[in-house]
Formats: sequence, C-alpha cells, structure tokens
Amino acid sequence: MSVELDEYFRCVETEKGWEFQVGVVTWGAVHRPVLAWKTFRLWKTQPDASRSRRAQAAALRQPRFFRTCARCHEINNAGHMYDAETCQFCAERELGVVY
Repeated sequence: MSVELDEYFRCVETEKGWEFQVGVVTWGAVHRPVLAWKTFRLWKTQPDASRSRRAQAAALRQPRFFRTCARCHEINNAGHMYDAETCQFCAERELGVVY
C-alpha cells in the first residue's frame, strides 16, 4: 500500500471497542475537501499490525472507499474521482476539466 493512502486509515478506541475507520473525502465547499470517518471494522480488543493491514487491504477493494483510475492506474480515494473510472487529476490533465 502506498504511503499516501495511509492518511485515510485510523484505529480508535471507543466505548464499543476498537474501530478501524476509513476516511472518505467529501466536498463541503467547491475547493475544500473534508475527510469524514466511516467505521469499517469493529474489534473487541486492540488489533495488531497484521489485523490492521488486512483491514486496510479489504477497504482498498471497496469501491465506496477507493477506486483505481482507468487512465493512470493509481488507487484514489473515491472522493478524488471525477467519475467511476477517472481520477480528478486525469480528468483535469486529459479531459480538460477545470476545478
């Protein structure tokens, strides 16, 4: 997994146990991304590194969280996709989309 994607994962202790959360990029304002945390896994005990890595790998396969751009083949947070197949960077560079 690339280091850039690490910022979209966290594990926090709550009254329910340990929540593995995935950050979902939303756009509150036109040019201001906001990271909303969604619970992906819930554990009764603190997960070890192996369990966290498996949860990350599973989350990366979920289109509601991440998608692979068909043009540059990079994995992107779903909130950074122009559409289901094209990331915002490629949309800007190759399709002339202006943000």
